[in-house]
Formats: sequence, C-alpha cells, structure tokens
Amino acid sequence: MIRDKVIDEARAVAIGWRHAQVEPRHVLYGLVRALGSDAPLSAPLARVKLLMAPAGSTTGKPATSPEAEAILAGIADAATARAAADDLVGKLLAGVPGVPGALADAAGAPAAGASAATAGDTTESVLAELDRLVGLGVVKAGVRRLIAVQSFNSQRQAAGLPEVNASHHLVFTGNPGTGKTTVARLVARLYRTIGISSRGQLVEASRANLVAGYVGQTALKVQEVVRTAIGGVLFIDEAYSLAPEGPWDFGNEAIATLVQMMEESRRDLAVIAAGYPEEMKRFIDSNPGLRSRFTTYIDFPDYGPDELAQIFETMAAQAKVRLGPGVLEAVGRRLAETVGAQNFGNARFVRSLFEDAYANLAARADADGKIERTEIEDLTLADVPKDDHHQFIEHRGIGFRAPAGPVAKAPG
Repeated sequence: MIRDKVIDEARAVAIGWRHAQVEPRHVLYGLVRALGSDAPLSAPLARVKLLMAPAGSTTGKPATSPEAEAILAGIADAATARAAADDLVGKLLAGVPGVPGALADAAGAPAAGASAATAGDTTESVLAELDRLVGLGVVKAGVRRLIAVQSFNSQRQAAGLPEVNASHHLVFTGNPGTGKTTVARLVARLYRTIGISSRGQLVEASRANLVAGYVGQTALKVQEVVRTAIGGVLFIDEAYSLAPEGPWDFGNEAIATLVQMMEESRRDLAVIAAGYPEEMKRFIDSNPGLRSRFTTYIDFPDYGPDELAQIFETMAAQAKVRLGPGVLEAVGRRLAETVGAQNFGNARFVRSLFEDAYANLAARADADGKIERTEIEDLTLADVPKDDHHQFIEHRGIGFRAPAGPVAKAPG
C-alpha cells in the first residue's frame, strides 16, 4: 500500500537526520520517493532534501506529529498521494531554490567527528578527484561501475520501473596503505551526489569503537556509532577483528547489532568494511546477514615502486617542499628494495619515509643555529634516509590478541 511506503520513507529520513518527529516535510520526502515518476516536477528529491536541514540530535525512534498524521490519514492510493504531494509542495517549497547539477541534494551538517562532503560536489567533480589518485586503476574502474549501477537504479525508480537489487554496502580488501580510507571518503561523497545518502559524511570506526568489555554494552556502542553515520557511510577498518574468537568475545553482539541497524536504516546508510582479503572472508562468513548485504568487493592492489615514488613526489608538492637533484632516484631505489617485504605499509611507508626526510632537512637546517629562507624549502639527497633506515611495516593483528613479539613502527 502506498501509504505504508510513504510512512517508511518519511520515518527513514527523519531517523537519518536525527529529527525528533516525523513532520510534513518528511512526509513530502516520503511521497516523492513513493510516487517516483508521478511526483510533482517542481519537487525533485534534491530540492525536497533541502527542507531537512539542520540535523537534530535525537537517537531514538521519531514520533509522528499530528500534522503529519493528518496528511498520512488522507493517503489511500496514488491519486490521493499525488494530491497530498501537490499540496505540500505549495506549502513547503515556496522560496526553496531549485538545485542545479547532480549534487546540492543534501544540505546540512555531518555528524560530529565525521569527514564531510564538500558543498560544491558533483558526481563528475568527485570522480575527477578519484582519477587524480596515483595508480589504483582497478579500484577506479570498480567505483565507476558501482556508481553507474546505483545511478541507473535511481533513474529506473524515477521512471516507475523496478530496481535490480544492488547493495550499496561494500567490502574493500587489501594491504595497509593502499588507499582504502581515501577511496571510502570519495564513495561517501559520491553516494550523496547520486541520492543514495542524504549527507555524505564518512564515519570511521574500529573494534575499539564498537565492542565493549561487559554484557549489554556492545550493542549500545554500535548503536551510537551507527547513528552518527546515518545519512552517509560507516567505514569499519580491520572489520575482521569483529569476528568472534570464542564464547567470551562480544564481537558476535557487535555484528548482530550492526546487521539489525543496517536493515533499519537501509534507505540512508551505507557500510564499507575493510581489511586483509583472507581475514575479511572470515568476517563475512561469521554472520548470514553480512553475506546477504555485502555482495560488492573491491580489491586494492599493492603499489609498485614507480607509483610509490610518485606518491612521495605528491606529498612533497603538497607540503611545498622542493626535491633536489637525485632525491627521487634515491627514493625510488629505496622503494624498489622495500616493496614486497612482508606486511609492507605501501603509501604509509612512503609517508614515514617523507616525514623522516623532512626531519633530516629540519635538523640539517638548524645545525648552525640559523635557518636560511632556502633551507626551509629544499630537500636534498643528503636528507633521504639511508638504506639502513628502519623498516616501516604494519603489524598484521587479528582480532584483539596481543602480538607474539616486538612490533615494528607502524606509520600513521
């Protein structure tokens, strides 16, 4: 029944924006979603979403205001739904600007602690940012395919055609430093531009954010984190650490609560789970609800030496540090010797290498007690760490067990 769909959509967007009540503006959103191609032309979803700002702070199930109840009571079929939509458009959208381009469909502040979408985002501009990343050819193709499918389904829905099931939850597999978090931020912004999510923020979480040490507390922690991510993407790094390792492990509770909330907020929440390939299989197999929701996998390959050298050069350019003669060649040799080592940190290794070279530059410039203007900009061959420079690797921790031996420095 169309009224039920309107109610579901209205409640979902109210939850997503953490509003205390379902109000007429939420009902209009639900009507536009339910009517599809029959919705008023003056009420595109992008324009209706502008009514949702600002975000609230309610974490429970929203009540329904008397005004909204009265509107919903009058909806019996498509004709009365269209009449209700026309009436709300006249009352609510007067003075609300049209929204040019593919984006502008989600005004409002992101949750605290989350990385936000950019106000001027369009699908094309965010994809251009993706293309500017070093390497990642397979990843870029996978993201473009993903966005194409989701956009295609949105167009079919608007035309009144059935959508082909395509989950917007993702699994990113790969070693540390291969760009998973960076790409997740871009996916969150892309989901906003194509209308999958309403705000486009990325909330990062790990086992420590989701699992408590006492019975009953884990579910509360998961609920709190997930609610901050509604309207955007929840990114769970090293998600395999949630897979239970024994009856005393509360990871089971965390996963069960996560699956439940993914279902409750399915209209305005995406989850990206990331980690090592083999361990992620164990995570997905730990709960049937995960297997049915995570059906799209994107693998992040390790960078080659030339790509890593390009990343080093990019970091220097962003820091406005000039690389002197022979620096890139020395860095390239260093990377060629290190690539392929067990638990190699990829771009994180490069960042640590650059930061150490920068520290050498600073120490050299300050050695005589007087730092010249040119010394704060020019990184020389002498500043590149030598071959005996300590290795920067990632400890491949599973679950929350302590490592068996000493842990090498892990770059941040």
